[in-house]
Amino acid sequence: MLRLSGQPTMRASDATAAILKFRKGEIIYAQGDRVTDWYRVVSGTVRTCIIYPDGHRQLTGFYYSGDVFGVDRERHASSAEAVTAVALTVYRADSAATAPRSEADSRSGMLHSALNNAHACISLLGRRTANERVAAFLLATARRMGGRGALTLPMSRIDIADHLGLTIHTVSRTLSEFSRRGLITLDGPQTIEILDSDSLSGLADSHDADQPHPSCFAPRNLATANGA
Repeated sequence: MLRLSGQPTMRASDATAAILKFRKGEIIYAQGDRVTDWYRVVSGTVRTCIIYPDGHRQLTGFYYSGDVFGVDRERHASSAEAVTAVALTVYRADSAATAPRSEADSRSGMLHSALNNAHACISLLGRRTANERVAAFLLATARRMGGRGALTLPMSRIDIADHLGLTIHTVSRTLSEFSRRGLITLDGPQTIEILDSDSLSGLADSHDADQPHPSCFAPRNLATANGA
């Protein structure tokens, strides 16, 4: 993937924030980089991921318009990449102490939102079965993207699999099952329409004691990303 610094297009409303644009596939910051900034998505979709020494990848989150990411201490625990073309508001990590009260309150709200997103991710990955995880992911994505009717997912099925700790085969099989049951319709690999949100909600919140409990963070090997 490309690793560029982003192209500034304009200044944001305060002296410590800027608007940067990244093309699809560009790395916004790398795992292990020193934390100098944090980010708010203006448009587009961003993913964060951890790459382990053995080549396994764990996608730790997707971020859409209005979401905040990159709030780490000292060094970034994951990398951030542009899933689509994105525009970001960039805030200096050391500027909060000197920010005006109104701006500090605004940033506090954004950071609270970032914490809520982290909790939502933990809740998603804490679900046990593939049906639960995929159903919860579809509902959460539709809600966060404000989708009504057909929902065009910005990420690939490999990304979804790496996020949910599943294989791409399991994700595809689960989506096909949902389609056969009349819960969703599929129009290509990334366009989905939710037909029965109540049934999906029931699946997302179900707990089948007979099913195994996969790891909350179950990374997959990049070398086998296209396999079952």
